[in-house]
Amino acid sequence: MDCEHIREALSARLDGEDPGVDEARLDQHVAGCAGCTAWADELGALHRLVRVQPAEPVPDLSAAIMASAPTLEGTAPWWAPLGERISTVRWALFALALTQLVVAGPGLLLGEDAGASVHVARELGAFDVALGVGLLVAAWQPARAWGLLPVAAALALVMAVTAIGDVVDGTATTVGEVHHLLELASLVLLWLVAREARGSAGPARVDRLRAA
Repeated sequence: MDCEHIREALSARLDGEDPGVDEARLDQHVAGCAGCTAWADELGALHRLVRVQPAEPVPDLSAAIMASAPTLEGTAPWWAPLGERISTVRWALFALALTQLVVAGPGLLLGEDAGASVHVARELGAFDVALGVGLLVAAWQPARAWGLLPVAAALALVMAVTAIGDVVDGTATTVGEVHHLLELASLVLLWLVAREARGSAGPARVDRLRAA
């Protein structure tokens, strides 16, 4: 085959078409022909120059995009809630949390709990203190109320079932189980605070996403 046919086959192969020539014979000819080798190198360079072009310049919008992007929940400084208007339901949760801490005091500090040993009374008191602290945090930063809701729901359900069973069996009195209403009230208030936090954060987050 002459060089003209070889170069047509090289051009076709470079364009992704059938060269019409056995590729082994094609490569063998190019390897032994200095003219076709130089022509193939020039053709490849021209092909790359036509297909690969520098990108068109675009404005740098990274700073504006990062400024308008929504921030992660909980990244605000701890003092941020000081500038917020605290709702009535958050005040109620705050008061309930303090009540929970007061109720836990005798068991935790003195080991006094009806029908329980000192060790058990202090363990129950420690749990009540932990719950009270969690309620305080939820009242301070309402977005965290969602994380405490499963614990409060499980506690309220178990306490309600066991309290009703003990009253029915006669092992406890209704008056003695009244304090378990705190767990039920904490569940209700946590739910209200969590919904309030989601409702207040939702529009602002949507605005930031639209701006981005």
